[in-house]
Amino acid sequence: MDQNQRNYYKTNIAALNLTAALVKSEPLNEKEDDAKWPCLEVVSGKGLSTETSSTTSRGETSNASNHARKPFCTIGNSFYIFSALVLFLVGSITIVYTPFNILMNERLKMVRGLPAYEWWKNPPDEVLLRVYLFNVTNSERFENGIDSKLELNEIGPIVFRELLRHSDVRFNDNGTMTYVATRTAVFLPEMTNISLDSNLILPNFAALGMASYLWDASYFTRYGFKLMMEMLDTKMFIKTSINDCLWNLTDPLVQKAKTMMPGLVPEENMGILYQIYNKFTDEVTVFMGPENGRRFFTVDKYHGKSNLGIWEDSKCDSVQGSSEGVTYHQFVSKNDTLKYLRKTMCRVTPLKYKNEVTKSGMTMYKFILPNNVFSHPQTDPSLEDCFHNPKSTPLLSGLSDVSPCYYDFPIAASFPHFLNGDQALVKSISGLKPTEENHGSYLIVEPLTGVPVESRARSQSNLVMHPTSGFSNIDKFSNMTIPMFWAEYNQVGLPWYITTLMYFTVNVLPCTQSIGSIVMMIAGLAMIGKTIFDAAFGYKKPLYSYSSLDLLPSIS
Repeated sequence: MDQNQRNYYKTNIAALNLTAALVKSEPLNEKEDDAKWPCLEVVSGKGLSTETSSTTSRGETSNASNHARKPFCTIGNSFYIFSALVLFLVGSITIVYTPFNILMNERLKMVRGLPAYEWWKNPPDEVLLRVYLFNVTNSERFENGIDSKLELNEIGPIVFRELLRHSDVRFNDNGTMTYVATRTAVFLPEMTNISLDSNLILPNFAALGMASYLWDASYFTRYGFKLMMEMLDTKMFIKTSINDCLWNLTDPLVQKAKTMMPGLVPEENMGILYQIYNKFTDEVTVFMGPENGRRFFTVDKYHGKSNLGIWEDSKCDSVQGSSEGVTYHQFVSKNDTLKYLRKTMCRVTPLKYKNEVTKSGMTMYKFILPNNVFSHPQTDPSLEDCFHNPKSTPLLSGLSDVSPCYYDFPIAASFPHFLNGDQALVKSISGLKPTEENHGSYLIVEPLTGVPVESRARSQSNLVMHPTSGFSNIDKFSNMTIPMFWAEYNQVGLPWYITTLMYFTVNVLPCTQSIGSIVMMIAGLAMIGKTIFDAAFGYKKPLYSYSSLDLLPSIS
């Protein structure tokens, strides 16, 4: 072996000896370690010792520590234990107070900022108003006495979107909420197949209505009204545009009568939708909160009163227990009667359960407006005729007097096309084809939440002609009930995010909440058990060091 090889081996042997010396360094300072983790001593033992041995043959020298204390109260362990306790407690609590009940109770509280309140305050624009008018096709023949019936041709639908906004919301101390509801109508030309500039022929509702209103007035009053009509050459039929019929319908007779008799004619504009939406702002007080579960969102006060102030019978005049139709109480049953308040109907109407339907994967209840809702005791003895205006004559069955809501103008409400009405109503009218499918009213509501999903509220406004003898041309309309128009308020559905939330609340949550609670309890217990086991039997793995001097090749 030459001198260079000897120097190489000497250098590497020195490096290995230095490594062995470092391995045989001082053991871990047990006292310093204990000072850092002043926690429960799980296993007691001596400090870590290291021994190194070397051999000249291929082999290994190991050094192992004895069992040492394992730190228990580390930040990681503390968080682990806390998470386990939280899981167990949440699982235990939700067994009794289920997430479903918690969500339902929170909805009843109507908390600002939460979905239930925000959706109600600014509801989605999903209500369509469809208006149908009646064009008279034989006006000249009827006026000349050739035809004894008015021939009507239905025009429409003219489609609007009804916008509902709630403002000035106040929470009262007695568990009620007061707000102002404002409704407006926006024309939708893309959904209307007829131009608003199209013309149609209508009976002169202003002149006919005033004549009917004065049917029992003194002779001199009726004679003066007759002279006024003759002086203004008032026609029994008028030609007007659809737009004017809806928003700006007037007549020289009305303008003159308002000047001479303002008490008789409080409004010059007889436009159909103008009359409905001109003052469609109402102050409503409703019940809310978990303590009013069955009365949730039912009306307590309407314009500060518990009644309409229209009907003599306090039961018929009351608004309490009714709803504006935005939402109903939770847990609706098939035996419930849902009461719907719409001031254009001048009364509260009942809705009765009919059948179950399935929509969006949820079982829902369909309620309908009963066929006898506009009937009278002479045709249905079980009914109370408390919607009778003592100032007017009794109406035929199928008509409901709404004149007190329209300045005592002789107007009556009915089903469209006189559906379910007395056959005498169509004795002087032709062109009407009533069917339950096209002219009935219904509501589809999700029973657990009380949220209305779809509805069609349909009604017809009619001019009631009282005996009008002595009014020349008007005599031909005596004792007739003339359809003016009919309207359909259609809630076409709900936005996807509300439907998704309903589906989760109704279908998913009740089926999974018990399983979820049990899983959380088991997971929490398992984590706590693991922590106890580790505390009792935990240890550190021995630290092994290996050194070998046999890494060098043989000298020989």
